[in-house]
Amino acid sequence: MILKLFYSKIDKFLPEKLREALKHQGFKRYFANTGWMFLGQIFSLLVSFFVGAWLGRYLGPENFGILNYALAFAGLFTFLADLGIGGILNRELIKFPEKRDELLGTGFRLKILGGIIAFLLAITGALLIKSSALIKVLIVLFAFSFILQAINVISIFFYSIVKSKNNVRAAMAAALISSILKIAVILLGQGVIWIMFIYVLDSIWQGIGLIISYRRFGLKINNWKYNRTLAFKLLKDSWPLMLASATGFIYLKIDQVMIGWLLSNHEVGLYAAAVKLVEIWYFIPGIICGSLFPAIINAKITDSVIYKKRLKALYLLMIGVALAIAIPSTLLANWAIVMLYGSKYLSAGPILQIYAWSGIGLFVSTVITQYFLSENRSLAIFYYNFFSMVINIAINLILIPLIGLTGAAWATLISYLAGPIAVGTMGWFNSFRAKKLLNNT
Repeated sequence: MILKLFYSKIDKFLPEKLREALKHQGFKRYFANTGWMFLGQIFSLLVSFFVGAWLGRYLGPENFGILNYALAFAGLFTFLADLGIGGILNRELIKFPEKRDELLGTGFRLKILGGIIAFLLAITGALLIKSSALIKVLIVLFAFSFILQAINVISIFFYSIVKSKNNVRAAMAAALISSILKIAVILLGQGVIWIMFIYVLDSIWQGIGLIISYRRFGLKINNWKYNRTLAFKLLKDSWPLMLASATGFIYLKIDQVMIGWLLSNHEVGLYAAAVKLVEIWYFIPGIICGSLFPAIINAKITDSVIYKKRLKALYLLMIGVALAIAIPSTLLANWAIVMLYGSKYLSAGPILQIYAWSGIGLFVSTVITQYFLSENRSLAIFYYNFFSMVINIAINLILIPLIGLTGAAWATLISYLAGPIAVGTMGWFNSFRAKKLLNNT
């Protein structure tokens, strides 16, 4: 209804070609799907964000830092829970929808296995690091959610058939339940262990929602089948993506872990407050690329010119959106920090002013990853993330001891931009060399 009203209002003001494009059923389908994803993510993130800010006020920088350090450290093992098969499953479900039960059943079994391995390694890591008993317990608790996340293969199915509203409903319900429970913890005056329990339960609420949506779609989990040959094929295709995911998670979260190692939990809490004000927007590139992935794959098969135009349009869109976030975040940093988290977090303002600009690199990197995936260059994603990760760790090691938390923010900004700059330079160089060879002949 909203989409039809939107069309009727703008139709007479648009050029004929654009008017025809907007009326195309394929466009409407993808646009509606993206709209659902935006709606769901905005609702879930806003609810979670404001409750999270309230949680930050309640805990204070020290305990908020302990919570976020545990989440960041355990998050370093998340890649094993997915095994990198998410993108491969999506691609295969688009190409071979008739193999749905076999693909989902095999993917589910693999993700269970990956979740168990990630859980065991997280426990081992927690026992080896020098930290308090409380942090070790929090890491172990959160790591258990890795096993519960296997049911999320259902969400990959809904992405592949452009029915993301089913994922959105599950995510919204989970966010609402989780927020209510966190508010209850705050009002009852409970500590971080209870809060971590709620983080673990998030996976259960979302899983139940996905199962209900799957059954309402007329499908049954009981029909899923495990195929050993298919499992080996998925792992063979996905191992570069798993490595890429590993390096990606590390360079996204290593800054908070290193702050905990080199400084203190109090500093982790301040840094986490600034980061969360930027991370709230990180759903945008994932949603756009995730929703348009089927269209990009189809364009690659049917028309290479349209395929390249769509990728170029994505790059420009991501840069524009990132700038629209970075500029006001920089100008309003101190005010936003104090309003949301309280005066105890005021020193997080300068961190936010720097960190906000890292979104440009991250948004563009999402499209670059999408490009590599559509070109079946999975190993290139690993090299790309590994390059960014090494730069991030190296600069953190230099700048955190020198200038503290702003050093970590600068390390993130530089490392996020380094990848896109390197890829752009290589692309320009290859294009220049090709033209030179063509002119010589």
